[in-house]
Amino acid sequence: MKSRGCKEKKLEFQRGRRALSTHDVPLAIKLLKTAVDDCPATERASLARRLYWLSLALRRIGKDGLALKALSSAQRLAPRGYARSMYQRLANAYGMPRSSCTEHDDYRAFCSIHIRRYLERVPYRSFSSQEESDQVLTILADAWLRLGFASTLAEADCNERLKQFREARISFPRLRATPDIITGKTIDVNFYHGRLMNPEDRCSCGSGLPYRMCCGRTRLPYEKEHG
Repeated sequence: MKSRGCKEKKLEFQRGRRALSTHDVPLAIKLLKTAVDDCPATERASLARRLYWLSLALRRIGKDGLALKALSSAQRLAPRGYARSMYQRLANAYGMPRSSCTEHDDYRAFCSIHIRRYLERVPYRSFSSQEESDQVLTILADAWLRLGFASTLAEADCNERLKQFREARISFPRLRATPDIITGKTIDVNFYHGRLMNPEDRCSCGSGLPYRMCCGRTRLPYEKEHG
């Protein structure tokens, strides 16, 4: 029974790859997600391979953020595999999907940091309407121009840019008639060296990448903090 179960799970992965090759992307994503969920965490190479193929399917439908999230997990499991080389090709210095220019990368990192901060204060950690989302984005665009980041970041390295983005204080008006939710703040610590994590430190997961591009990457607003 156990052997048959393992064969069925492997067959599901193969069916997912076959669906991707025949351009049935929705079916491929469904099968590959199941294949990832069914794969034990102890089978690191197999799990990395499945995440890699899931990322390919997600990219086919333009879900670059989710694809990069899958690649991020895959390359930590198999630092010398295909996922690592693709991750480094697709990710920018912040560990986010690479855009057409550095300034756009900076702006997206700034917005992601502060959208996540805003969402941490509201119920369900999500926007209640498109209008609320648009208002927050307008406030952030105004803050970006007011703080002059477009002209002051030219000489700053990635660590300094992240520091400036995180230290920026942006006041959001109350955009809905609900109470704020008070949440704690996650502090990233290098327990081995007994100090706070530096963005340039080698990531403690063993990937070999800088922390800012691996476990400490700047996540998109809808991503969970870990995983």
